[in-house]
Amino acid sequence: MLNARLNLLAIALGLMTSWVTSSAARAADVKPKYYFKISNIICQDSNLIPMAKELLEKEVASRPEFTMDLGADSEDAQIAELRKQGMQGFQVSMRIESLKKEIKPPAPGNRDRQLSVDVKLAVFGHTIPGNKLLFTGDGDASLTGEFSERLKDKEDERFTRTALESAIKQAVSTAVVKLTSPNLEDRGSRKKKHAKAKH
Repeated sequence: MLNARLNLLAIALGLMTSWVTSSAARAADVKPKYYFKISNIICQDSNLIPMAKELLEKEVASRPEFTMDLGADSEDAQIAELRKQGMQGFQVSMRIESLKKEIKPPAPGNRDRQLSVDVKLAVFGHTIPGNKLLFTGDGDASLTGEFSERLKDKEDERFTRTALESAIKQAVSTAVVKLTSPNLEDRGSRKKKHAKAKH
């Protein structure tokens, strides 16, 4: 009986491994459609810029439809490579509109105080070439949790990173929807005009 259970477990693990491997292979087969060149991070607190850029690059790199590497340095070379590969290119910037932190009293029954972090930001994509604004994406996140006074600085950084990461993911996801469905609003307005014309 035990051997049968072990065999079933081995089969299940094997199927799971095959599924993960095939999923990874499918993701690797996806050819990037868009080139994102992260060009500018705007924030009142300049100390946050390196972290914000790192997290934005990480989020973009996690999506197989994007690439940040064309193997071309100059804009002319980038344009030529984009045309050669049939891709769209964008200069992407991000503005952190607000990042607020607040120390709150301990939750009832607890000893440790709480740290609250609220962040709002937006990403913008300008075309390469042309420098025309083609898409935007907004993101916001709120995080509240207990922290250790002894590790206050590390906890502050951890909370800030987590909130930024969540807001950036939301902003990029919103931008992707607009980027992949650029004419949704136009189609909606055309439907309304068509309906009016029938009347």
